[in-house]
Amino acid sequence: MPILAAMSDSSLIPTPPASPTPTPTLGLLFILFAKIGATSFGGGISGWMYRDFVDRYHFLTEDEFMSALTISQILPGPNVANLALHIGHKLRGGIGGLVSVMALVTPPMILAVLLSIVLLDLGSIKWIHDFLEGLAASALGLTASIGLRGIKRSYRLGLWPLTLSVSVFIGLFLLELPLVPVILVLALVGLVCAHFQQTRMKR
Repeated sequence: MPILAAMSDSSLIPTPPASPTPTPTLGLLFILFAKIGATSFGGGISGWMYRDFVDRYHFLTEDEFMSALTISQILPGPNVANLALHIGHKLRGGIGGLVSVMALVTPPMILAVLLSIVLLDLGSIKWIHDFLEGLAASALGLTASIGLRGIKRSYRLGLWPLTLSVSVFIGLFLLELPLVPVILVLALVGLVCAHFQQTRMKR
């Protein structure tokens, strides 16, 4: 019968909800950040965080990570520590933020002390300097990849984020203006632009 055929149609079967984003345990959170802190020679830590928390384990979406990165750069203090605190707090609350920061800074601190003792005797060897410069270059590539993702994400919002970025570069590096006034003025401009864009989208 038509009614029974319609009732048996697969469109009447409710679609199961999407699986929730996985949440790491505190132990896994500690291991991930300890590994990042211990192996991120030459910098580029934000790139390693993106690879693990977005690409590999899918604990965060790209937008969530880029938003966290933006907030960590605005706040005072080391950007990577702010980013670890934000990610840990988002995934596991206050204790997660504490575990993330401690795991990120403790292994490299221990390694830095040990390497400083060793490099006192080996600092004059040329290939060691070349090796460290190579690590720094690879970290620069990771940092650049995060910057390109940020540009791509900002471009979806319009041209004004890119305009603000170029303005920061001109003000700080070309005109050599003071850092704090430039950031405060352009941050205010960014808030106004974002407000008008959100107002326009709601219409």
